Amino acid sequence: MDHKLWLLALAACTHPTTDGDVVDYLRAQPAPAREALVKTAEARPERTDLIHRGTAPLTLIGPTLDVGALIPDAALADGSLAPIQLASLRGKIIVLSVVPSIDTHVCETQTHKVSAAIEQMPAGTEVLTVSRDLPFAQTRFTEEAMTKTKMASDYHGGGFGRAFGLEVKETGLLARSVWVIGRDGRVAYRELVDDQGTEPDYDAMIAAVKRAAGG
Repeated sequence: MDHKLWLLALAACTHPTTDGDVVDYLRAQPAPAREALVKTAEARPERTDLIHRGTAPLTLIGPTLDVGALIPDAALADGSLAPIQLASLRGKIIVLSVVPSIDTHVCETQTHKVSAAIEQMPAGTEVLTVSRDLPFAQTRFTEEAMTKTKMASDYHGGGFGRAFGLEVKETGLLARSVWVIGRDGRVAYRELVDDQGTEPDYDAMIAAVKRAAGG
């Protein structure tokens, strides 16, 4: 249950609160009041102090996951539109190279450099390039660029971007970032690139992967 929704319901109760109490409380409210409570609980903070492009600030709709957080089981799509459940990768070290769009120069460069870095990572590391490009465009890019990273699209519903707090309000795209997820499913490293027009720190990413592997 959303913690904000829990707090709203808790404020309305005068006895120890259970999930059932919350459900009963919501059901007892008139429809408009219930909708207002849910809307308030689902509101996501907006931050303009984390990323920018050049001199222009960008708005991240968050909160963004921190190091140590357990990653949510967000679903992405592969080139055949089949779902990729992040939970199914638990037990592996995962690298997520998140780009706004593979059809831009910096994103293309990032994808190539992350692909080249795979040979420096422990065997079995799962490396995904994530964007909101259509899976068909991602497949075309992979075939033309011959990259080793797997492509994963957040085009359908945008659940990954919301779950990780990477949705950029001005563009509807994902914020450029790099994530290393440990075998325990927790964020071991993240770089939320402050200037979205620049590349991430690949050496730091590789070092984080090796640390996560116990090296």
